Amino acid sequence: MIEYIALALGLIGILMAWSASRKNKSLQERISQTNSRIYHLRREMQETQEQAEQERMTLKFEILKLQGDLKVTPEMKIGEITTMHPQAQQVLAGFHLGGCGSCYIDDKQSLAEAAAVNGRELEPILMMLNTLIAGDNNSNGLVSPEQIKIPNIQLQI
Repeated sequence: MIEYIALALGLIGILMAWSASRKNKSLQERISQTNSRIYHLRREMQETQEQAEQERMTLKFEILKLQGDLKVTPEMKIGEITTMHPQAQQVLAGFHLGGCGSCYIDDKQSLAEAAAVNGRELEPILMMLNTLIAGDNNSNGLVSPEQIKIPNIQLQI
């Protein structure tokens, strides 16, 4: 008789373990789905934040441009400077701040940081960028080629 009770208790234990295993598997699937949703939501949120930041910078520059106060400062981020004027990237590349593998810069770095990291003097860079911006404001985008320092890199195909 004790053997039957032990057998019954063993079967009950096996059924409980099987049930717990199924619940565990179901919960693991739900956790995996939730993690996947969180990942996608974070990515969407990051993309939305980047778009909002880009729009904010564009609006900020448009306001400054309309007020006539648009100028480059050492504290400005490289990404902000390159959105100010289409040729700003070329001017920076002329000073070996971006444009090639040996002078990489991060868009989130300030101009002063990028110049210091790459061993460049800040004043000539500021002068050229502000000349570019001032020329754009005064002549509707027409800047003389002598005013802009262009990169010394040539591509031959």
